[in-house]
Amino acid sequence: MFNFFKNKKTTARIPPKHLVKEIRVLNYSQGGGSVTKNIFKKTRDELNTADEDIGDTKDLLMARSSHLYMNNAIGAAAIKKIRTNVVGRGLKVKPAIANEILSLPQNEVDRIHREISILWDMFVDECDIENFSNFYQIQSLVLINQLVYGETFVLLPLKKRAGQLFDLKIKLIDSTRCQNPSGAGENIKNGVEISPDGEVIAYHFTKSNTSSETVRVEAFGKKTGRKNVLCVMEKERIGQRRGVPLLAPVIELLYQLSEYTSTEITSASVAALFSVFITNETEETFTPDGADPLTNIEKEEEQDKDYVVKMGNGTINELPPGKNITIAAPNRNGASFEEFTKSLLRQLGAALEIPYEVLFTHFTTSYSASRAALLEVWKMYLMRRTWLVSDFCKPVYEEFLDEIVSKGILKLPGYENILYRKCYQKAEWYGPVQGQLNPVQEVNAAVTKVKVGISTLERETKELNGGDFEANNTQRHIESKKRGELKNESNI
Repeated sequence: MFNFFKNKKTTARIPPKHLVKEIRVLNYSQGGGSVTKNIFKKTRDELNTADEDIGDTKDLLMARSSHLYMNNAIGAAAIKKIRTNVVGRGLKVKPAIANEILSLPQNEVDRIHREISILWDMFVDECDIENFSNFYQIQSLVLINQLVYGETFVLLPLKKRAGQLFDLKIKLIDSTRCQNPSGAGENIKNGVEISPDGEVIAYHFTKSNTSSETVRVEAFGKKTGRKNVLCVMEKERIGQRRGVPLLAPVIELLYQLSEYTSTEITSASVAALFSVFITNETEETFTPDGADPLTNIEKEEEQDKDYVVKMGNGTINELPPGKNITIAAPNRNGASFEEFTKSLLRQLGAALEIPYEVLFTHFTTSYSASRAALLEVWKMYLMRRTWLVSDFCKPVYEEFLDEIVSKGILKLPGYENILYRKCYQKAEWYGPVQGQLNPVQEVNAAVTKVKVGISTLERETKELNGGDFEANNTQRHIESKKRGELKNESNI
């Protein structure tokens, strides 16, 4: 090998000219950036903005994603699996005011927490503008629409209703109603209006699902800064204004898989049929002795009826001379269907962040593998739960506190101060807990975490079964007292 250096002092030496031509710098042009390789000839090498990539196909993506959710078992399973584990019976709030800044007595903090919780339970049943669902059912609807259509728009109007304590209401807007108005400028794309800084300042919605006339709704109130519109979506790109359906990357795969499955089902149905054909080995028509086939056709047809082949246990049939039986046995090899389908579904699960075992609730491998699959998918569930809380639950909770304080229902000292207000609005949200494959081991692990100080009884109670430590503790005192009374009675 040619030595480019004289010695260790790194005195550079110029290589001979005949070697210079052979030296090539390997970079992306030799791989993913190649413009000569055959595998890239069918690609479209174009860079577009988020508005161009999403906006031009937004309606198509929503329509196809909606079709898959309604008519495809795998698409529906993926979305409902996420909904059930992220929201489940509902994300419950636990007030947790930042008393480090408020410096309130602990008994006052406990009182505020209890009163907020009681009032929130009342609000849960009154919050729907349609007067149909409670807050937890609305959470489920918000998440499903966000997964299917890419985003969910939420309005927070104030409406007085007879017999109800709260005016704050939640109104959901169909994503298909967010459209550009006629004559929209460059600052309005896909129904979303932004400022020169890129801040969303307004949304444009059609007056109804069948109308093309749009209404401009400001994102924030000019005087109060109150959130008029909430947009629950997953943002993936800089400058993105609208969301992308969860199934967008796998729409083509799901359609192909559905077609393949339908074809395989048809093939299996055909193969399951037992068909028998009677072949005639001669060109002559069989007729009984003395019958004239040219003049007595009706008698010939009646005679043929006597030779109908009937299949059954122990049945013996006699065929006319020259006729034979051929059994149709379609050759079908469906052995590869299951493995091929599993391979495609693993790719689909990887794109949706749902392992194959979890997507199909198919835990037939080892405990370690099943546990690993549950732990992996739980990361995605918690991530989406955090986003849902941030984009939807938390803003509604803050508006709820604003109303009960402004009406004098709840006294919160210093709430008019923006710093104190944010301290009062602090809260924790809890939802469905992770499934347990071995409850004994996982409870022991929780006990160990509490003992060594890396967790608390309250947190472990929430994560193990979604319970409330304070409620459990109070109930345990009641039960202990009753058990003591029963014990004393039994000794008398």
